[in-house]
Amino acid sequence: MNISPAKRVRGTLHVPPDKSITHRALILSSFATGKTTLYNLLECNDTLRTFEILKRLSVRFKGDFERLEVIPPEEFSTPVNPLFCGNSGTTARIVMGLLSSIRGFYILYGDESLSRRPMRRVVKPLKRMGGIIMGRNSDENLPIAIRGTKLKGTYHKLEVASAQVKSALILAGIRAHGKTTVEEPSKSRDHTERMLSYMGANLKVKGNMIEVMPSEVNGIEFEVPGDFSSASYFIALAVAHPNAEIRLEDVGLNETRIGLLEILKDMNAKVEWQVTKSSPEPTGWITARTSRLSGVEAKGEIIPKMIDELPLLVLLGAVAHGTTEICDAGELRKKESDRISTLVGNMKRLGVEIEEKVDGFVINGPQRIRGGRISSMGDHRIAMTFSIAGAISEEGVEITDPECVQISFPNFFDKLKEVTG
Repeated sequence: MNISPAKRVRGTLHVPPDKSITHRALILSSFATGKTTLYNLLECNDTLRTFEILKRLSVRFKGDFERLEVIPPEEFSTPVNPLFCGNSGTTARIVMGLLSSIRGFYILYGDESLSRRPMRRVVKPLKRMGGIIMGRNSDENLPIAIRGTKLKGTYHKLEVASAQVKSALILAGIRAHGKTTVEEPSKSRDHTERMLSYMGANLKVKGNMIEVMPSEVNGIEFEVPGDFSSASYFIALAVAHPNAEIRLEDVGLNETRIGLLEILKDMNAKVEWQVTKSSPEPTGWITARTSRLSGVEAKGEIIPKMIDELPLLVLLGAVAHGTTEICDAGELRKKESDRISTLVGNMKRLGVEIEEKVDGFVINGPQRIRGGRISSMGDHRIAMTFSIAGAISEEGVEITDPECVQISFPNFFDKLKEVTG
């Protein structure tokens, strides 16, 4: 895929539905009491893996991803064959929390990329609750075998703020005996807590601590908002391009997800947003336009609030005035690719000087983004970040394996063409 420099960027966009919320809406409604009706679900490679696994467990669905009725089974079935998670870490980790408490025998496996990603962070605390789980490389990697059993509520203090780990433990706690408590070092995205509370679960949030008791949850009607992570590519394009203005409608504005907006304010970006609907997920609009950006330091508690957007911050650091430093982002090395080394290597291919740290980056700007050929490493967020780089570059950017955007944003290139012409 060749992305040419854009002369002008203009448009009003609706981005695809939120991927994280789609996963959770499907999984949580699969064990609710009564029917759930879901609207505006994201249909992409990752969410289809969750959907297909739930079907294999005897969850019934009526309709399509625009309007989907979810009808839970009286009892989950035990599939004969292993359950394929594809490239979706969210599917693997959250489903693990669900299956650990459901009687039966299950095997989860993934593609080559997912099979390298860390799973012990979920397996270990589930075992402390009494879970019977065994995985490859001492429980670090898929495939993972689970024999569902009765769990006991336990206190968990997480070493890393992870919404996927937290969600798995909350789902296990919903069906465990006694209270389950999950404490994070800083607050990660809270879609699971919001949705379970909306469904009537016995759940309390106290700062970075979540307490959950055994609960029945009720079926609901729920519409998934636009994905902020998908919107972020066009926000970055607008503030970095010399002739740009973009408006994004019906975007999720959950405060645990919009760290990029906070950072952009610190960078003096011309970006505004407003929440127009607050429950159960804050939703609203965002506008962004050409800006003279200043370098910024990003570290600590804001990192989990923008973990998926950090590749874009690296790109923005290249065109900002001054030094941009990103710390405490070692989790990027455990994504679909090692995003720290992949970003550094690709930025250098475009003529940008950047320093790689163990847990982040240092970049001085403003610099010219000449253009060139980059490798996506099959990582959707790398492919989309360097597509934005192409639109603001001098010579354009050629991207290998652009099809990987299907993981989260199937019509990304159509939307990019829409605003750049």
